[in-house]
Amino acid sequence: MKLRHIGYACINVQMDITTNHTFRLARLSNEVVQQTAAQNFTALQQILEWNLQHGIRLFRIGSSIIPFASHEKFTFNWQEAFAKEMESIRNYVRQHGLRLSMHPGQYTVLNSPNPKTLADSVRELEWQARLVSELDPDQGVIVLHIGGAYGDKEKAIDRFAEHFHRYLSDNAKSRLVIENDDVTFNLDEVLLLHEMTGTPIIFDILHHKANHIGERWQEGLQTKLMQVVDTWQGKVPKVHLSSPKPGSTTSHADYIEQDDYDELLFWMGQFRPGEVFDLMIEAKLKDKAVQALSCEVFNQVDIREL
Repeated sequence: MKLRHIGYACINVQMDITTNHTFRLARLSNEVVQQTAAQNFTALQQILEWNLQHGIRLFRIGSSIIPFASHEKFTFNWQEAFAKEMESIRNYVRQHGLRLSMHPGQYTVLNSPNPKTLADSVRELEWQARLVSELDPDQGVIVLHIGGAYGDKEKAIDRFAEHFHRYLSDNAKSRLVIENDDVTFNLDEVLLLHEMTGTPIIFDILHHKANHIGERWQEGLQTKLMQVVDTWQGKVPKVHLSSPKPGSTTSHADYIEQDDYDELLFWMGQFRPGEVFDLMIEAKLKDKAVQALSCEVFNQVDIREL
């Protein structure tokens, strides 16, 4: 497989713009939500325009683009208030072949046995699914980890599948994709969950390595990667890449080591040469880290599109 699009998350450090402006919960009101979300939607449009000019077609929207949208006390009708802004972004995304995603934070745990945590998580997934559907109806996804093991990984996987089928709307189910993590649920277990839910899988190579410390992380990887790609059922798969900070196995470095990038492209290039994948860079310096890579994908931008 060959790399199609490359991107980063939430903040453009060179423009010093973020889609994650927020406020304290104590200030929650429709007026404050509208003002803050308007700022975030403007930032998103500016970032997408900058990205396109620099050959970057993949972007992750910050989970606070509409602050506290899943909170029990949230009443603001953001779909009505920002209909024009979302239509403008949606048209821009489609016109230029961009791809958007979201990634709920650590407190969104669909397999939690705690009823309140579960209810909060479902609300978070539902509003993010609605937003992604508005902005990128063709390719947009929400990325989630399986969650906690709670002393029994098998039951935790079963609980995720049960909650997925029982509590999520069809739209949220269709947008959700699952990522292997660095400590608890490895690639084999994520593949097992796919069989139970049908959710596509995002492969994170740093997480895969960290979850196999002292083991041969390369063993059987090509076969597993082909299985991961199959979970997308013909859609272009997404893959995550980060480099660890010195002395750490999981913390993200400011930049991506070129060797790590080349290694991932090597593994993805071992099968299906006629197909493509998209790559999300997870590095502290965001857009600067993407541009620092020696990457042929930037040459695919046609200046006539800009």
